[in-house]
Amino acid sequence: MSARDSDASEFTCDLCDDHFDTEEELKDHVWEYHELDGDVTT
Repeated sequence: MSARDSDASEFTCDLCDDHFDTEEELKDHVWEYHELDGDVTT
């Protein structure tokens, strides 16, 4: 984490580069938009 990142609570999706304010929002996004779109088969 760089000094710039320490001031901002912004999380970026590694799969599509969308930005989120909280880690929870990022996790919800990944679950809904990536894992449920066929990346994970259960």
